[in-house]
Amino acid sequence: MTSTLSPTLGGTKHADTQLYVTATHKVRSTSGKPPFAWVPYGVQHAWPAGSRKTLCGEWTSGWTVFWERSFSATPHDACPACVEASLPEASRRRLDPALRRTA
Repeated sequence: MTSTLSPTLGGTKHADTQLYVTATHKVRSTSGKPPFAWVPYGVQHAWPAGSRKTLCGEWTSGWTVFWERSFSATPHDACPACVEASLPEASRRRLDPALRRTA
């Protein structure tokens, strides 16, 4: 996995639950002033630091980690399976009838 910046581990309260954006491709941003930053191109996946897979189960070998970007469900190119996997269990239970408890 290649990275665009090194992570800042000090000061993160929940370092074990932090999800970063990772993608198979990267391009240079054309907005703002040079030097242009690398940005994800294509589907943005959620990646917990130290894992070999994304939340949806994709192997990340050779993928770029964008340490400065926390994973968010709001971008239109966020992986739907990663979005669902990043939700709290109570939310997933409400969305998936198979996970609901029978009363």
